[in-house]
Amino acid sequence: SSGINAEWPLRPGGQWMTERAGGSDVSTATETRAFQDASGVVRLYGNKFYTSAIDCRVALTLARYNDKLALFLVHVPHEYDGTLYVKKLKEKLGTRQLPTAELELDGVPALLLAERGVANIVPMLQVTRLYNSIMAASYLRHICMQARSYAQTRSAFGATLENLPLHRTTLAKLETCSRALVLQSLDLALVQNAKEETPSLSSNVGRVLSAVVKIHTAHVAVNAIREGLECFGGAGYMEDTGLPGIFRDACVLPVWEGTTDVLSAETMRALSRGSAQVDMLRYIRELGLGWCVLGGYQYEELEPYPQLEVAVEELNLYLSQVELAMARSEHAGRSVALALGAAHSAASLISFARYTRDPSDVAAATLWCRIALVPIVQLDLADIRSILS
Repeated sequence: SSGINAEWPLRPGGQWMTERAGGSDVSTATETRAFQDASGVVRLYGNKFYTSAIDCRVALTLARYNDKLALFLVHVPHEYDGTLYVKKLKEKLGTRQLPTAELELDGVPALLLAERGVANIVPMLQVTRLYNSIMAASYLRHICMQARSYAQTRSAFGATLENLPLHRTTLAKLETCSRALVLQSLDLALVQNAKEETPSLSSNVGRVLSAVVKIHTAHVAVNAIREGLECFGGAGYMEDTGLPGIFRDACVLPVWEGTTDVLSAETMRALSRGSAQVDMLRYIRELGLGWCVLGGYQYEELEPYPQLEVAVEELNLYLSQVELAMARSEHAGRSVALALGAAHSAASLISFARYTRDPSDVAAATLWCRIALVPIVQLDLADIRSILS
């Protein structure tokens, strides 16, 4: 609102959600309390166990206020005034350039944004999941470009690495994974933008896709980056190359903004509501047919392209398997979410290849359908109990 803009202009911000009792389950784990003092200022009291970007000027946070879990905007004090202090800086596996700390809130002033805190924080989560997906694509793209450059100059067994058949295969797979994540993330961005501008686009697609793309891009990036480090041999393990740091930083991607299991459960719940399942599968199929999201979802079907028909057929067969898996229990949620992510990235690659008709893009779409559309793992509940007994 204009009131917020006037009082707190645009500044670097953070989000303080996680408390000692739990991270993703904010509805029950949040213990921070908000009280209004005699002068009418709302003040927060509690502990935030993990708070990223503690050098921010403003932060969104949740606290219990009038028996409701509300959303607040905190204006971080420029100087220590006793209302907010750092209890401990966290030692992390990666992203150490972004300070994370445990904070104690002892009367820090805050502005009430919404009494329905969780519901009003969902739009922000959808945006940050998009950011997470873009970072996954960026990290992998960086490793991929470095590996290809290294292969052009490094020689072994009488030839440069790029001319060794087995290494060329590895580079081709990395390149395909990289393209898949870039196009998948861009499609999610277009969906989120079109959802705001075009009411005809089902909100089910945006809700499910933000979780699925975040899960899939993080999963693929971490595994592909780890394999990408092997392309440098021992140099990929040396800190002075900067490569191990990229892998460590990428390891936060499956954890931040909801772990794979948490978001998989959220995906299964979302798919069980109304027409969400039908809408999601239809969207992926339409994307694979080359319908473009540009222009506010004014689709234009492209002419058939024979070189892609095999990939389209594989995608449609795979979506039939996904549809069957959705009918199973929530124990298949992780496999379903990853399968939807793989199918969506396949559709994104196919759609892009239809548009460019570039042999390289066609080959990438075809290869992705062969290596990424893997059978969905179905575990029997009795077997799960036996293994964990």
